[in-house]
Order: sequence, then C-alpha cells, then structure tokens
Amino acid sequence: MEGKRVIVTGASRGIGVYIARALAARGADLLLVARCEPELARLANELRTPENTVAVAAIDLAGPHAAEQVVAAAESELGAVDVLVNNAAVELQRRFVDLDPEEIERVLRVDLIAPIELTRLLLPQMLNRGYGRIVNISSIAGRAGFPFTEAYAASKDGLIAFGRVVRNDFRKDGVSASSVILGAVKDTGIGQRTLDETGLKGNAAFMVAPEKVAKAVVRAIRKDKAEIVVMPGPGRLMKALMDLFPGFGSTMNRVSGAEKLMAAVAEFREAEHMATIGKSV
Repeated sequence: MEGKRVIVTGASRGIGVYIARALAARGADLLLVARCEPELARLANELRTPENTVAVAAIDLAGPHAAEQVVAAAESELGAVDVLVNNAAVELQRRFVDLDPEEIERVLRVDLIAPIELTRLLLPQMLNRGYGRIVNISSIAGRAGFPFTEAYAASKDGLIAFGRVVRNDFRKDGVSASSVILGAVKDTGIGQRTLDETGLKGNAAFMVAPEKVAKAVVRAIRKDKAEIVVMPGPGRLMKALMDLFPGFGSTMNRVSGAEKLMAAVAEFREAEHMATIGKSV
C-alpha cells in the first residue's frame, strides 16, 4: 500500500475512520471525503506524517455534481488515484411506506449512484496507468431481507452487482473491483449510532469489530479479492445459504431479534422525523 493514492468516502466517522487508519498505517496517501469538515480535519491531523499526504474534501455525495468535485479534489491533492474505497452510506431506518421520493433518492445517490459515478470518472486514468482498485463496502442487508431497509438494501446489493461487472470488464487491463460485505459492526457505524441514540440493545453475537472490516479492505486491495464477507462465524456460508434459500433471511431476522429491534427503531425514527417537521412549520 505504500505510496498508493486512495480516496475514502464516508471517512469522518464510523468504519470509515478505521479504514483510513489502516490504509495510512501502511503508507497510503489519502483523500478523506465526507460532509463534516471539522471531523475530517481531526482525522487528517491524526493520520498525517512527514512521509504521507492526508487531504480532506468536505462534499455531500448526495449533490448532483459530487463525484466531479471529489475527483477534482483528488487531482489537486493527490495528483492521481490508484484506489477508490466507496464506504459512504445513508440509511434512514424508517418504514419505506413513510419515505418521500426525495428521501429515497438521497439514499440511492449516496449509497449507489455516487460510487458508480466516481468509478466512471476515475476509470480512464486507472486504465491509462494499468492499475486501479475499486472497493465497495456493501452489506448483507439485501440478502438477508433486513427489516425496514428497502432503499439501503437495494443500493448495497446493487454495489455488489456493479463491482462484479467492473471486475469482469476491466481486470484484464489491470483495474479490478472488490466487494466487502458486512454484517453488523460493533462499537461504531450506523448500527451502533442507532443503538446509542435510541437506547435499544442489539445482539452482539452477530457483530464484528471495525478493525476486522479495515483489515478486509486492505486485503481486498492487496490480494484483489472479488468478495470478502465480514461476519461472525462462517460468513460466506451464511451468505451462500441466503442466496440459495431466500426465506432463510427472514427466519434469521426473527431468531436474532432483528425484526423486533428494527420495528422499534423505525417507530423512533418516524417520531423523530415528525417532531422535526413540526418544528419547521
């Protein structure tokens, strides 16, 4: 990884922080992308050394020109890009029937469209140099039918399909794509923030440490792995079972308590949303 120039989206908090730390520790130059500039600046100050470059770009990936802005920032700060880590994600955690089209579009833009647009913009320079890696941080949510995540699950499953085709089309030219497929991550990320905000309790037996996710990203880049499933126990077997037997996901959700937990989260988020609307009226 030494000297590799890497974009990491969603780098201001959650697993993005751990991914950035793992890459910086191995000598990569980084462009950290997220909406919150103060959080990005703090992380950049932590990771920056005399031997590496760590730059920041405060950009909302839901914006119509976000991908162009990120690539322009990368060209200015890094000169070129060897690796793109599509980590940023939005999950509203409300019942799909209660979402408006703009909210659904925001999830799709951040979680799926922005990664596709970034890849399209970066591919020509990667192909010219004969090297490039795209790492898409995906989720088991789509395969497990995780409750109340319709738009999020569609985006994350879409990332897997997108990465497979990019890998097929360009690997012979030195540019490849990998999917890192996550279950629940403990102590950080969307799931942990939800538990902290709602006061609810999750089942830690189904969670993995964020350091393990970061190691999987590094492995995907270095070893050019097509897919790495980061889940407790035989994660790849569990994913394969859900591919073969789609009904297994619903059973697993009930047994693990995910169905009941996410129903409570959806109710909390909807009440929170309605309170926000009430204040703005």
